[in-house]
Amino acid sequence: MTRKTRNTRQSLTASGWLKPQCWQISKTEAAEALKMPVNRIVKVYPKQHQVIVVYLNEKGQKCSSFFSYRLFARWEQETIAAIASCRNQQALAPLEIIVQYDLEHFNYPVQSANQIWDTLLNHIRRAITEQRHTQKCA
Repeated sequence: MTRKTRNTRQSLTASGWLKPQCWQISKTEAAEALKMPVNRIVKVYPKQHQVIVVYLNEKGQKCSSFFSYRLFARWEQETIAAIASCRNQQALAPLEIIVQYDLEHFNYPVQSANQIWDTLLNHIRRAITEQRHTQKCA
């Protein structure tokens, strides 16, 4: 009998690290992400993997589209918070794989991707340093 290995190559949402459908994304956040005036945002509907935004087009007509959560500043903030929640290297290792997968397979604003990656690397370095220090003191 063979043992099936668990697939750790999944997104931040599929893995459960982020639950954007629970976020209360404001019209202001949507306007910032979509680079349009806030008065053009009519409604924001969070879904599991994307957010639906109803907005007014240039002619004042209602339109709606699906947008990736990765466009929103909240995504970066919540990802960084997830990284910061890992208190040691063992807790951080699975998240490192998932963040790397997510950054490789989904479109991110470049600045956001860089900030998430830099935060992850810095947190890994800090966790390794703390682990070494703890081992020396033991």
